[in-house]
Amino acid sequence: MPLPATLPPLREDIEVFEAGASPAGTRSWRLYDPVRNRFFQIGEAEFQMLAHWDHASSASMLEAVALVMPMAPDADSLEALLQFLHAHQLLARRDRAATAALGQLAPKSVHWSTWLLHNYLFVRIPLANPDRFYTWLAPKLGFLFQPLFWSVIALAGLVGAAQVLMQSTRFATTFSYAFSLEGAVLIALSLALLKSCHEIGHGIAAKRQGLRVTRTGVALLVLWPVLYTDVNDIWKLGDWRARLQVSVAGIATELVFAVVATWGWLLLPEGPLQSAMFIIAGTAWILSLAINLNPFMRFDGYYLLSDALDYPNLQEASFDAARSLMRRKLGFAQAAGGSAALAWFGLATWAYRALLFLGIAWFVLVSFPPLLGVPLALVEIGWFIVRPVVGEVMQLWPRRSEISGKGRLVYAATAIALVLSLALPWSARVHAPAYLSSASRQALFVPASSQVQAVPVRNGQHVDAGQVLLEMRSPELASRFILTQARVREAQARLDKAASNSTTFDQSDVLQQTLAERMVERDNIAAEMARLTIRSPASAIVRDLPSHVVPGRWLRGNDRIGTLLPDGKAGQALQIVGYIGETDLQRVRAGATARFFPDGDPSMVFHGTVRAVAVAPSLQAGERALMSLSGGPLPALETAAGERLHGAFYAIDVTVGPEFASTRSLTGTLTINAASHNPLADRIRAFFAAANKYLGF
Repeated sequence: MPLPATLPPLREDIEVFEAGASPAGTRSWRLYDPVRNRFFQIGEAEFQMLAHWDHASSASMLEAVALVMPMAPDADSLEALLQFLHAHQLLARRDRAATAALGQLAPKSVHWSTWLLHNYLFVRIPLANPDRFYTWLAPKLGFLFQPLFWSVIALAGLVGAAQVLMQSTRFATTFSYAFSLEGAVLIALSLALLKSCHEIGHGIAAKRQGLRVTRTGVALLVLWPVLYTDVNDIWKLGDWRARLQVSVAGIATELVFAVVATWGWLLLPEGPLQSAMFIIAGTAWILSLAINLNPFMRFDGYYLLSDALDYPNLQEASFDAARSLMRRKLGFAQAAGGSAALAWFGLATWAYRALLFLGIAWFVLVSFPPLLGVPLALVEIGWFIVRPVVGEVMQLWPRRSEISGKGRLVYAATAIALVLSLALPWSARVHAPAYLSSASRQALFVPASSQVQAVPVRNGQHVDAGQVLLEMRSPELASRFILTQARVREAQARLDKAASNSTTFDQSDVLQQTLAERMVERDNIAAEMARLTIRSPASAIVRDLPSHVVPGRWLRGNDRIGTLLPDGKAGQALQIVGYIGETDLQRVRAGATARFFPDGDPSMVFHGTVRAVAVAPSLQAGERALMSLSGGPLPALETAAGERLHGAFYAIDVTVGPEFASTRSLTGTLTINAASHNPLADRIRAFFAAANKYLGF
């Protein structure tokens, strides 16, 4: 653009203040636009031109700047500055078009319902101006900013962490308390306390740097109230170290609470107060720091990174750089918008936020009734994920002519390949977690609900035929046995009395029948009690004995308590048992060929044939190592009835040829040659089926 004879006036609300040295070591200033609450960093040449902006013409302004700068800016520098001021609406033009453009920069007023729909997970409600409060409080807490205090906190934190590691078993026991209702309430209260103190820490640090803290209030974090403090004036500090102190003050406050609560957990006796200390420490160490140090959201981690790089508006600049990089990769004529590192930071931020919003959508979907959860989830996905993508497509569509013919051909081929991958069957295999073992292995079950008395064996132990594996006791059976024994003695006494008396002799047959019935009942109960002592039927090796089977533990009837494997003799028949999901059930048929690949040994392959497919889902896996509670791939839960698979998984029995032999049980992956299908389409159908089940249609 040509230089105007008379310089246009600047907006009167623009503020300029010194920002310290730039990354190149030269002096820099910051220009603040209050309409958008945005900062722009400028160099000394731009500052001097703005300082002499009141000159009558462009030429006289450049002459005045040349008198105070050894290397004065030229007309090209002034032209670049004018373009920058014009692009960001920083000039005080009086025409109607300029006024309308400036008005577009201001935040648009929206209806309260629309605002609540977009911000219901994090709502700020300003309440007061706390500047006088922080002016009074900051001098009284000056010791918090002394090196000696933080040296003591660091030493206490290191020693406390070492003590926690030495008491890891006790720590794990306390950790289970967090999953109770009382623990969840304490976590929520701890989070509110920590976040409130976090914001107070920011306010105190800002006031010590001479900033005004003009607004505080309540923020509803996922509908839970916490305090918040507005310290946006931080970018008016020229020294990046001062900004860093304000930014890190919140995290430092939470670290103090974490250290104090850790020592409280270590020193207090067991009870509710110790559990509360554990919750506060865990919340501060894990939840708070994980959230605050995240650089992809506008929390403390982002501002710390921005301060360390001395890069104001880092997020906006990274988004511009990422958008430029993406457009160039798509074939559009686009000027470079920043460094590659800046662009990749923007792309990483987009990816993280997409996952975050999908997670939030899932959270509201499962936490609220369908009539409320479904609309909120759709709004979350549509507003924060779909809308930006559609907006970008709408901007690029009129520029599609910029893409070369080769690029269009690549896009068309990609689209066709995507459609075909969703429409055509391209996979004829089903993969399933499985285990291989001897066909003569025997599962052990609890014969009746009873209490464990003794467990004389352990996993991996070799046992002989007849050796006791588990001793249990049933008070109910014992009581029934005593009662039945008394009834037998009563019937015997009545029979003896009838036999010795001629008047009652004719009743002997009836009494003898009664005695026989009661003796049979007694013998049956005795047999049931004998079954509570489980013995090995043959020489074998004990496997899959659960850790919760200990003396004093009650077990339910038909609970699985272990497996007996052959004692290692070669020539045993083998079998493979795999577990497939409901979506693959209709494609697997008896007679299909299969291959088993053991874990940890890719060179070993077992070939077999599907013998049978279960018609009902399994409650447990035949091999505990396959369940997630033991580190396996099948999801499982610990229930009142013991370990149970979470979801519908069907057992597949595969016979192995006689040429194969194995002396031990192996886990691995079973690959079955099944009917052709489209895995992507299957997953989509499964998703809609789950959604239909959730909605109750």
